[in-house]
Amino acid sequence: MIVSGLLFTSCETDSTDHVSQITHYANMSMNGDALVVLTQGETYTEQGAEAESSGEKLDVKIDGTVDTSKPAVYKIKYAAINSDGFPAYITRTVIVLSDKPSTIDLSGTFVRSGNNNIVTKLGDRKYKCDNATGFDVNDNKITLEFYNIDDKQIYAPYQEKTSTSGISAESNNGIITDPNHWQWSIIASSTFGTADRKFTRSN
Repeated sequence: MIVSGLLFTSCETDSTDHVSQITHYANMSMNGDALVVLTQGETYTEQGAEAESSGEKLDVKIDGTVDTSKPAVYKIKYAAINSDGFPAYITRTVIVLSDKPSTIDLSGTFVRSGNNNIVTKLGDRKYKCDNATGFDVNDNKITLEFYNIDDKQIYAPYQEKTSTSGISAESNNGIITDPNHWQWSIIASSTFGTADRKFTRSN
């Protein structure tokens, strides 16, 4: 994953009137994948990230840890600051799935506000749904792959162009109540707010 540098221009109003000042934000690149999915007990190896600005290598600060003994979603944040003090960030998501076979099958048709959300099973704990917000929104209907982390938590990692209209989205750490009920909120690049979206099985 690579984040390109940006240019920022400001005009001074003191003795350097009419002189522009340019800063080059850090170009950051992540070593390894932005999304890592592990099974409980497996080893997580931190691969870090790199940053540079105008050909100069920058130090990268890492914030966050992963405990693979506990099924959960972990965020590792990498930050670099250029010579003018402007920061840049990128984030890696690490999902740790329970090592126990799932006792809850979330495949089937679920309903929210009268709108269907069809869930297809891709693996023991991996699924895909075709209407993550439970709205009848045509070209803005969001399709997401998601994980049943431990039969209690549900999570869809960040995905780009999840709708015909090009919306990018991910979920919060949602809740599985039982095989027939689950809920989450969706963080989307446009159109949708972050209200809780509760789904009930219809078949």
